[in-house]
Amino acid sequence: MTITTMIGKLTGLIAMTLAAALAPAAAQAQIAGHNVILVHGFVITDLVKPPTTAEILTRRKMSTYWQDRAEGYLNWSGADRLEGGIARMVFEQAKGYAAQGLCDNGCVLVTHSTGDMVARYFMQNQANWMRNAGLKPLKIIGTLDYAGAGGGTDLADVAVAAANSEYVPEPLKWAAGAVLGLDLNVTDYKDLGVVIDLQTSVARSHAMAPNSVPRLRFSASGGDLAEIGMGQVRTITKTMIRGADDTVVPAHSSCGASAPFAIESCSGKIAYSGKRTTVYGPSGLLYNHFPVLMASGYDHFNIVKDEQHGRVTYVLNNFMSGLGVDFQTFTQTVTRNWWEFWKETGTWQYVANSDTKSLSSLIYDTFNN
Repeated sequence: MTITTMIGKLTGLIAMTLAAALAPAAAQAQIAGHNVILVHGFVITDLVKPPTTAEILTRRKMSTYWQDRAEGYLNWSGADRLEGGIARMVFEQAKGYAAQGLCDNGCVLVTHSTGDMVARYFMQNQANWMRNAGLKPLKIIGTLDYAGAGGGTDLADVAVAAANSEYVPEPLKWAAGAVLGLDLNVTDYKDLGVVIDLQTSVARSHAMAPNSVPRLRFSASGGDLAEIGMGQVRTITKTMIRGADDTVVPAHSSCGASAPFAIESCSGKIAYSGKRTTVYGPSGLLYNHFPVLMASGYDHFNIVKDEQHGRVTYVLNNFMSGLGVDFQTFTQTVTRNWWEFWKETGTWQYVANSDTKSLSSLIYDTFNN
């Protein structure tokens, strides 16, 4: 079989699988009248057993809540590199949506974790890609970025160092490996796929040219991993990540900060808890990045689910950027008598109904209000 024949067969396989994956389905809910496309996060099993093309195209890795509200997916494999297999796979799917006209009225991308970086790379390059394919670029109204890892994470720095050196301390190597699902004592550097791109300096070198798509950021600083049997990992990973974090991604990344400093909040005036106070926040933000909501009770994994994990606070609100950001809010001031020395005083700001609704449902309901 010639190479030309092999390429032709592979292209045909992708086309058939893509057609099945993109087959018309019943209309789903939209965001402010725009179709939703999901870009999932890093799937740890990809590094252990790289998925087939068919498995990538048909995977549904975002939370069920968002799957029920999506019209499309830009799926990818963590076994690949961003500028290689990931870019090719995302482009193949995007071509199908362009041919369908899925985003003729505009689409909203909902991303989680590494999906933030994947979406950024796609948005910077899709105009050229589509033009060369004879198609119109997808019209992207904006993105909703949960726990965005586009700014990189210290865990990736440790993982790559561990795969290249015997001098990384065992506790750090074990903790980073547990999060990635790998034994970093035996992992070869080349087998780390997109983890290489998630190193802080590398992530911040990919597709950093300003673009016109507003990126609305939702950041967490909680850390309960007990639900996946990794409770003891939580404490160790938090010691590996500079500044506030959600056990996987540091605040400088999820907030959209312009520099990878060890910040403790997306704002210099509001803590993750919602308390109005002086805190180490970002010195600047990446172009068109808007930190909107923060939550101290959510972690990297449950932030995108339809689960309530405590009250949510806001950073930027009441503005228009692609989508109208207008969360209902309130403040709460706590004082104390002279003998109540144990009581924390001050003023907190919260999003209304965040004590009963999940962060995802707050976001969805607000943008469709």
